[in-house]
Amino acid sequence: MNETRFFDVPKLGEYIHLSKSCIYKMVSNKTIPHIKIGTRTLFDRDQVDQWVLNGGRMEDELPRLPKL
Repeated sequence: MNETRFFDVPKLGEYIHLSKSCIYKMVSNKTIPHIKIGTRTLFDRDQVDQWVLNGGRMEDELPRLPKL
């Protein structure tokens, strides 16, 4: 099976059924995981899948502090 690991904006729109303008707005607001390479904006499939499973929230793993 030939699955693409990275999407550009049009392909991501097809994948998650959102308009390009909505995706660009989320990129601008930094509310969707993305990678900028020069002028290109790319999206890692695994990160997008996790983002969708989190209900559209980006959650960074924070280290747990020891209890005192």
